[in-house]
Amino acid sequence: MKITLEYIGFLKIEGIKSGSVVDVPDGSTAASILDMCKLTGSYRKYIVPIINGERSGHDRVLKDGDRMFIYLPVGGG
Repeated sequence: MKITLEYIGFLKIEGIKSGSVVDVPDGSTAASILDMCKLTGSYRKYIVPIINGERSGHDRVLKDGDRMFIYLPVGGG
């Protein structure tokens, strides 16, 4: 199935430009997409998948045509 994958600029995902349409296996979850993107650092627990404009959990199963935005909130003071 195909999904559109977007992310913010300071995330480094090699080989996938933000806004790309990518082929993923049927039944893929947001977590499996993060694995595919090699986003495995300690910051991963803070990543918020936004699927079709809706904040989602890492266990959300994607469907053909979905749009996933990988959001990493930034904080500080």
